[in-house]
Amino acid sequence: MSRWFPEQLAKRIPAPLRALWPGARATAVELRLTDTRPEALEQQLDALALAPNTRLTCIVAGEGVRYRIVPWRDELSQPAQRQLLAEQCFSDGGTDIDTGAHAPRHWTVRQHTARHGAATLAAAIDTSVLDHLTAQARARHCTLSSVQPALMHAYNLARHHIAPGLHGVVVIDAASTTLLLQSPHEPLLVKRTPAPPGDLAAMLEREWFALGLEVERCPVYVVRSDVALTPSLQGSASGWSIVDLTPSVPGESISAATGSAMAVAA
Repeated sequence: MSRWFPEQLAKRIPAPLRALWPGARATAVELRLTDTRPEALEQQLDALALAPNTRLTCIVAGEGVRYRIVPWRDELSQPAQRQLLAEQCFSDGGTDIDTGAHAPRHWTVRQHTARHGAATLAAAIDTSVLDHLTAQARARHCTLSSVQPALMHAYNLARHHIAPGLHGVVVIDAASTTLLLQSPHEPLLVKRTPAPPGDLAAMLEREWFALGLEVERCPVYVVRSDVALTPSLQGSASGWSIVDLTPSVPGESISAATGSAMAVAA
């Protein structure tokens, strides 16, 4: 599903600047969806007042997206078999196993391309959100060029700042926090909690202990969706190196590079 690929956004004008410059029109706009209810989605699109032919990229966070690690199985190594296994990982009877909250029943599932013998990271977006986004973009005469899970979007932006080896990526928004621990070969842990962490180092320490890892603490890269979200990022006392990669201006990219090994593709 090509619209899940990250794309470079040409001539993007951050929303605060558009407010100061009423005549400005961006040829491409990035919208972050934390509240994916139909009425909330429409309100956010109405507020943008998109010009016809605008290219729209949507970053889906909050209750509209889920993540799972798909284990490797030798007997299910073909791409079609891996896809079915990934879809089964999201078949949890309508309840999100990360938060215990009620979850939509229908998901559109994509996973990172597998390497033989390694687990993969899969993401699922509520299919009804995708359908509603498509319909609303069409009604506004816009092009829905990309729909991306928030974790993949953050990883793709931050990837040039990530050191080789074991590392963590934390994505924080107003509704939830998502943690990915990634080895050089495969993901080790992905977990979403329903609120920003009060103490990020303490959260990392709990998950590290639960995994039973007996190596030095790894670097952790943090991307916050809003610079106003400021949990404690001090981790040096417990051995963590926490690097905040949040752009200083909302809508500003960490990196202009496109494409990534972590992009979830069809």
